[in-house]
Amino acid sequence: MPSSNRQERLLRRFERDSLAGAEAGVFRVRVEDRVLGGETITINGRELLNFGMASYLGLNLDPRLKAGAIDAISRYGPVYSSSTAFTSLPLYTTLEERLERMFGGHVVIAPTTTLAHLAALPLIVPVGSEVLIDAQAHESLRLAGQVLRASGSSVSSVPHNDLEALADAVEQSSDSPVWYMADGVYSMFGDLAPVREISTLMDRFANLHVYFDDAHGFGWAGLHGRGYVLGEVSIRERMVVAGSLSKSIGAGGGALVFPDEKTARRVRTLGGTMTFSGPLHPAELGAALASADIHLSGEHAVLQARLMTQIELTRGLLAERGLPVVEVADSPVWFIRIGTSGDTIEVAKRLQTDGFYVNPSGYPAVPIGSAGLRLANTLYLQDDAYVALADALARRVPEVVGGMEIMIDLTEEESPHADRL
Repeated sequence: MPSSNRQERLLRRFERDSLAGAEAGVFRVRVEDRVLGGETITINGRELLNFGMASYLGLNLDPRLKAGAIDAISRYGPVYSSSTAFTSLPLYTTLEERLERMFGGHVVIAPTTTLAHLAALPLIVPVGSEVLIDAQAHESLRLAGQVLRASGSSVSSVPHNDLEALADAVEQSSDSPVWYMADGVYSMFGDLAPVREISTLMDRFANLHVYFDDAHGFGWAGLHGRGYVLGEVSIRERMVVAGSLSKSIGAGGGALVFPDEKTARRVRTLGGTMTFSGPLHPAELGAALASADIHLSGEHAVLQARLMTQIELTRGLLAERGLPVVEVADSPVWFIRIGTSGDTIEVAKRLQTDGFYVNPSGYPAVPIGSAGLRLANTLYLQDDAYVALADALARRVPEVVGGMEIMIDLTEEESPHADRL
């Protein structure tokens, strides 16, 4: 089948499944709450325990972040309407300084993680480079890959977390620059990049550069919340780490961490989306400053320890009930594989009647045939909520799919993005 026909067929499948999920009230839902408390959301008039948040440390509703946001708005208004190429608020300077203390590198703040990729990668990846993208990497890296391809680089997929395949590809590159792009914490299945092993490959191959998207690692992992990647290895030459300030950190925007000031300055000065997109809003900057203060204090280690205890509890609960978890890792993201989108929607609906909201996910976020339910650990929820959800899953999943024996085979060809590389 021609690639254009296949792409259209896949798009129609995605559209069909999205509309079905929206009609069922489990996908693209607008919550009905006038005020949020963190633990629950209201959907279709029903108050549900919310397992769909990426605010892993429970900071986005913290009174200190709210106060920081309100103070910034009172001083600078709801929006500062200027490109940072011309003028920007002094909050940027203060936030960069604190983030550099958190991350241990040179920081550039961006409006979002996606716009961070689009600012940095076209500048730091030389034309003609070979770009290798992990088969399960986030869609935002795919988007940046399309820009790199249009600029003359070769872009291809490598099997997920396959270091042997990565090493083989680098060996065949004839010493030309190779850029490997991957997630730190994979946003759907919650598995982790083999960061230390990749760093060892960088020692072995002087032409290997690595760009990590650690959006789901920033905040909860590593010393002071520097993230999963930078908790494993310090920022180093030929490595760049991007991440989100709007998930675990609880504020808004994205950030890039570079090993040297020269590259950071170049991206800040010349990055397309640093010039031709809007700035962070004052509320985001004020909230991020308050969150950075928490991360740099002794309180962060306490929050981190609580989350790790909750992660361990969740791992045991899901294992004891024999639930089909795709990956088991020390991360706050879990994915229960159901199989088809229709069955996934049905399980999600039944869970809502039980009082739980989880994220139903299918193609293109996950490979075809691997639709399922994404749930997250967050400090808004107590331990008994995870016990109750695990019990509900153990009841509802077999009701819909007929049993727990669900085969999991994630090959490169089944990648949600393999057809688009």
